[in-house]
Amino acid sequence: MVSQQQQQEYRLQELGDFLRTRRARLTPEDVGLPRGSRRKTPGLRRAEVAQLVGVSVDWYTWLEQGRSITPSTQVLERLVQTLRLDANERNHLFLLAQQQAPPALAPETEIVSPALQHFLDQFGTRPAFVSGRRWDILAWNDAGCAIFGDYRRMTTPRERNTIWGIFTNPLSRQFIVDWEEDARQLLAQFRSSCGRYPGDAQLTELIHDLMLASPEFRAWWPDHEVRSGQEGRKTLNHPQVGHLLFERLTFQVFDTPDLKLTVYTPLEGTDTLRKVEQLLAQWYQKEGQGPHPSQAIHQLPQTRRSGQDAVELWLADCGKRVEGAWVANSDIMISYVNWCEAHGYEPKKAKGLAQSLAAHGLEVGVRQWVYTGPGIRTKTRGVRGLRVQDGSQTPKTSGDELS
Repeated sequence: MVSQQQQQEYRLQELGDFLRTRRARLTPEDVGLPRGSRRKTPGLRRAEVAQLVGVSVDWYTWLEQGRSITPSTQVLERLVQTLRLDANERNHLFLLAQQQAPPALAPETEIVSPALQHFLDQFGTRPAFVSGRRWDILAWNDAGCAIFGDYRRMTTPRERNTIWGIFTNPLSRQFIVDWEEDARQLLAQFRSSCGRYPGDAQLTELIHDLMLASPEFRAWWPDHEVRSGQEGRKTLNHPQVGHLLFERLTFQVFDTPDLKLTVYTPLEGTDTLRKVEQLLAQWYQKEGQGPHPSQAIHQLPQTRRSGQDAVELWLADCGKRVEGAWVANSDIMISYVNWCEAHGYEPKKAKGLAQSLAAHGLEVGVRQWVYTGPGIRTKTRGVRGLRVQDGSQTPKTSGDELS
């Protein structure tokens, strides 16, 4: 059995090794320092990192050597900025330093990737949807539309907001068996999630409007009840087929903690599955879709994809915005072209892609030295502020070059 002291020594050694590798991949030019003429090894020196972070050279050296030092949250954040760490590396640093990483600034626009939408569609007769940090329903499957209403025809975020619908839609009191108990539980979960986004203007506005629109919300909100998790049995009273009994389970989407995936599984030993199949078949017939739900694997409906920029979808699926990061044009083109081919889009030419990336606030055409062989460095064009993943399982190269 590993002792606590051994675990501590291992953690400190991992922290030191991690910092050394992150330091070694940067050049002085990356952080705005002169290279000098007597540098023998690639990467930043410890003294340079210490200078940029605002700590003594001895202190930083001890940190890399694995001594028992507890850096503050502020120092860790400065290390994140200095070493150009992405979101995953930032979380790993805080974990090794035994500190709770403060939440990173969430993007204003919440996007569900095509891969996550495809995953939703695989649930078939199990209604499922993805909700965002403000409890707006952002994506759904066909069974979700058949049971809860056609989200595609809900044109405003409030219409697709779970907490707003529960407290302001009179039909919810007929649809949800034990409405008060369920509403109180959801409100406690909503209160708990709001604590992760203090000062969010849209959440503040939503709460204000709910206080005006719902007597129950106005009476219960000051109680400050909190609760985590959304699982357990759920009974619905559908106007066409009567009672439906589900097991409800909510998952956090990995690497996107603002998104939650909720799945309703028909309870075994009941006729809920048969009723869901009946409702889903009626919904397909109404929509003019042929396949039976048990055989269908549906692509994202055109009404949810029309007018969206393929570059935006590719960025949501394969890209991560990381301040100070840099990626070569060739890697961007490989990822983008492969993603377009995999998802049925006609890829833009390099110039059009460069314009789209610039419109998304990224710095295009940045030159940086890149090692292309042992001791060989070449100045290469790329994009600053972005990391990308390959868009398919089989990378294809492209001779096209972003300007």
